[in-house]
Amino acid sequence: MGYFRYKIIETTGKVSSGITSLPYEDEISASYHLERDNGTLIYVRKMGGISSFLLRKLNLLTRKKLSRTMQAEYMGNIAMMLRSGITLTTAMYEAALGVQMPGFESDINDMILRIEGGASLSEVAERYSYIFPKTIIHLIRMGEETGRMDQMLLDAAEHLKRIEAIISDTKQALLYPSFVLFTMIAGFLFWFYYVVPKIISLFEEMDVSLPVVTIILLKISAFLQNNIFFLIVVTALAIGVLVFAYRGNRHTRTVIDALILKLPVVRTIISASNLAFITEYFSVLLHAGIDIVKILHILKDAVRNEIYRKKLGDVIQGLERSDTIANAFKHAVVFPPFVVRMINIGELSGTLDEQLDNVATHYRNRLTLLVATIGKMIEPVVLIIAGVLFAIIVGGLFLPIYDLVSQVSGRY
Repeated sequence: MGYFRYKIIETTGKVSSGITSLPYEDEISASYHLERDNGTLIYVRKMGGISSFLLRKLNLLTRKKLSRTMQAEYMGNIAMMLRSGITLTTAMYEAALGVQMPGFESDINDMILRIEGGASLSEVAERYSYIFPKTIIHLIRMGEETGRMDQMLLDAAEHLKRIEAIISDTKQALLYPSFVLFTMIAGFLFWFYYVVPKIISLFEEMDVSLPVVTIILLKISAFLQNNIFFLIVVTALAIGVLVFAYRGNRHTRTVIDALILKLPVVRTIISASNLAFITEYFSVLLHAGIDIVKILHILKDAVRNEIYRKKLGDVIQGLERSDTIANAFKHAVVFPPFVVRMINIGELSGTLDEQLDNVATHYRNRLTLLVATIGKMIEPVVLIIAGVLFAIIVGGLFLPIYDLVSQVSGRY
């Protein structure tokens, strides 16, 4: 693949110029390609190695990743066209016309040129990771080897839809607890920063004797009044540093992921999500005929949670020691007995891919149920905590006022 600077007279008479990437290394082949639509080429020059390298890196950095939904739709469309007898390159071109994303059609045209030049789809797909994830490339390769490309692409599309459903359900399940926590914090800040100071001025004017609880609440309010902007800045910086460290340091990710797996409710959501994700990937790749150890290496790279990634590494080490699949998962500890039993059944009966698919379905359904019931699970706890805290605040602030009113009433 090379980058070429060109100028051409189009069939309409318009002169156009620019830079394009083509799957050629020589200017003659690039000239034939640029003139294939009957335009008249004025000149074509291959760009130097440094310029080509910089353009390639810039293209990769600026290219937005295709969403799983769009990936699934694109591959499903290609599969249906292949089944109707359309050639692969024509199917790829026609399916790309419905994708509204800058640069996508151009990249597909480059892929088509490479395939027409003798490359396989799996070889070409590796250059376009934003369209074809690693898992899908393995399925495509199996389709090429077995001659069942349409079925493999259809399986890939369904797999991506299920993965998207797992991730979407996980986000929805975590959204409610996050919203509740944010709302409670915002409510308390409002009370201490805006409401409490109004009452403080009343206490000062009336020279009221204050109980210990009220004094503590007033000190908290005074602290927030004097340091609110400092606290906001520090909190924002802390979150920024934490996010940066989480993304850039594996040890930090391991510590945070371990803490998350100890939180009530959140632990259940994250566990169900990761187990659904792992068993779904495992089932699809195993059904495609890929070696188990290779599948686990793919899974290890695909899983985001560092605890599960480490445990998958332990499973790989167990298999390399000639342990059974079920025992390797059992010794990894983090996988529930239910998952280990289902793997053992599949291993003994030769239906491991089916049993893993059953496990994946179970945890997907569990996530869906969690999304539907998470509000009912958290609501009583939230009401109790919020009720107790607001009772303390209201009692601490209004008991002195009640005493004052009682004293005034007693004088008349």
